[in-house]
This record gives sequence, C-alpha cells and structure tokens, in this order.
Amino acid sequence: MTNSDDSSNKLPRVDFDKTETIGTTRWMRLETLSYHVPPEEDDDNKSNNNTLRKWDRAVRTTKKSENSIDAVIILAILKNDVNDPTKDEIVCVKQFRPPVNAYTIELPAGLIDANDEDVATAATREFTEETGYIGKVVNVSPHASYLSPGLTNESASLVRLEVNMTLDHNIQNHENQKLSDGLEGCEKDRGLEKLLLPKVGLLEALHGLQENEGVKVFTALYALALGMSVSETKRGV
Repeated sequence: MTNSDDSSNKLPRVDFDKTETIGTTRWMRLETLSYHVPPEEDDDNKSNNNTLRKWDRAVRTTKKSENSIDAVIILAILKNDVNDPTKDEIVCVKQFRPPVNAYTIELPAGLIDANDEDVATAATREFTEETGYIGKVVNVSPHASYLSPGLTNESASLVRLEVNMTLDHNIQNHENQKLSDGLEGCEKDRGLEKLLLPKVGLLEALHGLQENEGVKVFTALYALALGMSVSETKRGV
C-alpha cells in the first residue's frame, strides 16, 4: 500500500533531476526548475506533460545543499542604559547596493563561511567586521528564513545580539569610528558604515531617512519596524 503521506508523491513538487543551468558567475547561478502540479480535474490523461511547469531561480554558488543555510541576519540591540530599555538602539548598516543603484539601510548580515562555521560564530564575526562592535548572542532562530522565495532559494538564520556599552572596546568604537576596521574588498568599496537607530520610534526614523536621503530599506528591517510600531501603539509608548 502506498503511504499517502510520502512527500515524494505529493504535488506540487520539483523534479531536481530535470534542473537546467542557464548561466553561472563566480557567486550566482541561474537555473530553470521543472516542477509537477496536479492535473486539471477534467484531464483524462493524468500523466501528460501538461502537469510539468517551469520556473527560473537564482542560486548562490556557495550553497552547500538545497536546505543548507546561506547567511546570517543580525538583530543587535545596543544597550545604552540597562535600566531604561527605551534608550536602546538598533545597530544597522548603510551601504551602496549596485542592484538597486542606491544606498540601503539594512540589518548587519553576511554569508556563513564554507568551512562549516556555525550560525552563532558567523553572526558575531560578521557583526564585528561590519560595525566594529562586540556583541553577545542572545538567540538564534531554530529554522531558516527565506528572503525572496519567488526568485531564489537563498536562506538565512536570524540571530539576536546585545551590545554591552560598558565594555571599553564598544565605548571606543561607539565614540571614534563610523567605518569599521574589519571591512575589506567590496564592502569597503561600497562605503559600508554603521548606523544607530532608536528602537522606540524605529519606523519614523526609517521614514525620515527615506524622505531626506532617498535610501532604500531592507524588507526585514522595515517589517521589524512596522511590528514594533504596532506594539508601541498598543502600549501607548
């Protein structure tokens, strides 16, 4: 008897054996996928080719497997006063992004190294490289999140950090640096710099940057700000 819960028999599903590579660069690969969908109800020939569909996607060449996590996205809270959370700030980065021909405001992020680096280690490394701060891991999301599933299978793990402002290193970095010494290559060329935004009133701060500087905002950061704004409204902050 066939197990109806067998995922290999469920539709829709991708037939990866039919995947076509259209083109490849150093960092990206364009593929055309073939996936099966249930036949139309009035289709007498249930096995005809009308159930096979095509879909183009972009894949990172650094991706280890179909379900491996590519990157980390870092939500870092800078604690200015441990007794007053309303003074907390969100550590963001501003950088030029060629695909949108504009500067963007984003959460710090980066690829997980190919040498089996774990998520928490990748997050603390990338965070210090991009912002100069030393952060402590508070939470790692148990599952991957997908950034643009209609376009790519790129996935990321969200890691929450706290930045202790009693540490001498963080105090010096806070006062003296806008650009991190850890930047190199294309990140340095694109002028990546750290940017501190208020946790309370984050949505308004982002709107101000969009209107005054013409920057574009990373979707995950905007979604975070929108959710926090709803919470602030309910609590009367």
